[in-house]
Amino acid sequence: MNYLLLFLTALFIVFQKVIQDRYNAKCRSGVFFFSGMISFFAMCFFMAVNRDWTWSNELIVPAVSFGLSYAAATVFVVLAIKCGSLAKTTLITSYSLLVPAFAGLVILREPIGIPMIAGMILLVLSLWLTNHRKKTSDAPREKFSLKWLVFVLLGFVGNGMCSTVQKLAPHYLGADVNLTLSTIVALGLSTVVLIAASFLTKETDLKTTLRVGGPLSLFCGLFNGAVNYLAIYLNQFIPASVMFPVLSAGELILVVPYALLVRRERFNAKQWAGFAVGVVSVVLLNL
Repeated sequence: MNYLLLFLTALFIVFQKVIQDRYNAKCRSGVFFFSGMISFFAMCFFMAVNRDWTWSNELIVPAVSFGLSYAAATVFVVLAIKCGSLAKTTLITSYSLLVPAFAGLVILREPIGIPMIAGMILLVLSLWLTNHRKKTSDAPREKFSLKWLVFVLLGFVGNGMCSTVQKLAPHYLGADVNLTLSTIVALGLSTVVLIAASFLTKETDLKTTLRVGGPLSLFCGLFNGAVNYLAIYLNQFIPASVMFPVLSAGELILVVPYALLVRRERFNAKQWAGFAVGVVSVVLLNL
């Protein structure tokens, strides 16, 4: 049963990427407001499933940390998909598990072994392969976008910090810490920050954003809430060495058919090899 839930978690992660991609295809503005709506509906999901409303001041730190990280991850992944490849964005953000992995090494003093070193080497190779396109007479070299790189790296850090907070909070606050209530507060904070940023930057055509983004943000938010809730639940039963690689590799594998069939993205042999090496590196990094 737990492994079925793990598969559903990976599938829900991909559904979020697809919905974000569809929003970008239909609306070119309102990224902050759209992300704020996603955060709001994810908060509604957690409010529906939460059963313990007893507040403790020790929840403030994980709530604020998760909320700000969530806001960064949501916004910058949407922006990265908008100005770059969906498959490549998914590949790189799937490596955000490196953030909690390094947190375990530095803060929790977890041991580093040969598989992790090999995984890091393969990670570098994978990133080079997937971003390498040989110039030919009928296929010029794919233009490198600094904007995409900045967005995808910020999304990487934000997404990684979300997992790091979920990993470290039980270690410092105890296994019985109410992360569900903490996440509700975090998502509420994220919603306020994102919507405020939308109006401060004046980037929102409110009518269009609500018309196009309302239904999409509802489904994306519910999928996002389900992903985070299942992650909190499965952490109790499935080792991180199994859970993180399955989620990351599953996300990468499941998104490629969409990128090929819907986005009409095309990859050469080196890029296909890069995706394969990326999956192997993700597994090795968690052995």
